[in-house]
Order: sequence, then structure tokens, then C-alpha cells
Amino acid sequence: MKYILKYFGLSLFVFILFSCSGNDKPFAYNGRIDTDVIRLVAKTAGTVDTLAVQEGDLVNKGQLLVRVNDDRLRLQLKQQMAQIEELNTNLQVLKSKQRQVQSQLNFNLQTLSKTKAMLQQGAATEQQVDQLQTQVDVLKAQLDEVLANERLISSKRDQLQAAMGITKLNLKDCRVTAPLDGTVINRFVDLYESVAPGSPLLELADLSVLKATIYVPLTKLNEIKPGQKARVKVDGLEETFEGRIIWIASEAEFTPKTILTKETRTSLVYAVKIEVPNPEQKLKIGMPVEVYLENE
Repeated sequence: MKYILKYFGLSLFVFILFSCSGNDKPFAYNGRIDTDVIRLVAKTAGTVDTLAVQEGDLVNKGQLLVRVNDDRLRLQLKQQMAQIEELNTNLQVLKSKQRQVQSQLNFNLQTLSKTKAMLQQGAATEQQVDQLQTQVDVLKAQLDEVLANERLISSKRDQLQAAMGITKLNLKDCRVTAPLDGTVINRFVDLYESVAPGSPLLELADLSVLKATIYVPLTKLNEIKPGQKARVKVDGLEETFEGRIIWIASEAEFTPKTILTKETRTSLVYAVKIEVPNPEQKLKIGMPVEVYLENE
């Protein structure tokens, strides 16, 4: 009996709580401000010789942020270009030799054909035909050798051009530029520090538009939709920020421990993200907020 009374009393308390909250003021969802953070990493090994920004600096898309010393790569590229020039010269020499051998071979083939015809008429000897045939065979062998050397050098040139392309990419990777307009929120390297590929350099974020994440129970899910307006309130600030729902999760999850009360943390809820313009950057990443959804 006492369990029934206890259950009835708890049910009555919950009913009064929701009735009062619905009558006195709109329901507030607790949430947290966040945004997408882009981490920039080193793509090539070397020493940082340019560090153009500090934490908190505003940057523009395409702006140089960090540069890794590229002297060694520039020398490597210069060497590769010289090697390609040498191979091109060798190819020109071989092509000139190919034309000469081909011209001589064509002449000897014509002469051999005429000599064979004269042999049938008794105007030439077998020895003359054999000598010409030997010369033709030698020229054919020389031509094959020249063509093989051309293919070999062309292959080496192609390999070297591919290596030079990689060198150029590495040179480009030495320059780390901003992928978007934003703010430097973290810096992980110092000037003249050695870095390896994959080493974190900076973290950027666009703080002009932030996101507030709240968790909505199933019973209230049918009351919200993408594009719905919301008001965001931060403790310590009189200003209320306007936002709109941009995403509603399609799968339920348990309420995070930092959200709502101890009794409701085990409830199944749906994550909802609200986009909040922040032109004056009064909102900061990690701020706890109260979100009020407006009914249209």
C-alpha cells in the first residue's frame, strides 16, 4: 500500500511540475555552444621558419599561416630539372642518330633489291648480295638499339617527371594556408620548431556562426522542425541571441550526463542543433546556454 501511495505522490509531483512550468514560463532546454574546429597539420617534415599568426588572430581564406623551410626541396627540384634537361638532350641525339640509321637502311634496302634483280640477270654476284644483306642486318640491329635506348630514356624521363611532381607537391605543402575565414583558437608549434608529417600546427574555427546542441525527449519531438526559430540565453548576458534549428538527429541516445537533472539523464532523447549568428563573438565555445524554442 505504501508503494502505491509513494507512486501516486511522485506522479502528482511530476504533473504539478510540468503544469507549473508550462503556465509560468516557456520550457528551457539546457545546451552547450560549440562549432566545427579545423585542425591543420604538417604535410611535410622540416623546420618552421614562418609563423604568421597567434592564438586569437582573425585570418582570411588563403592567408599564409605557417611555412616549413623548403630550401632542401628547392635544391632537389633544381637537380631534377637539370636531369630532365640532360635526358631531353640525350633523346635529341638518339633521334638524330635514328634518322641517320633509318636513311642509310632505306638506301641499302633499295640497293639490295636492285642487286638481287641484277643477280638474276647475271649483272651482279652472290658476294655483292651477301655484303649488302649483311649491311642491312647491321643497320637494322643499330636501329633497334637506338629505339630501345630511346624507350629507356623516355621511361627514365617519365619517372623523373613524376618525382618532380611529388617534389612540387611537397613544396606546396610547406605552405599552410587558411582554408576559410575564421579565428585561430589553438597553436601547437613555435617558430624554428621541427615538425613531422601529421604534426598538429593550428586549430581554426569560424566563430561568426556557432551551434547550440540541446536534447529533446520523444514526447516533444513532434513539436519541432528544421528552420524553427529559437532564442538562446547565456548566464551573465542580458542579450538574447536568435537562432534556428538546422539539424534533428534521426536516432535516439541517452541524455549526456552534463545535461538536465540526475533523474532525467537516463532518458532517451534526440540531439538537436541550433545555428546561432555570433557577429560580435560574444558567445564562446563551451558556454552553457538555455534554449527556448518558439512555436510558429
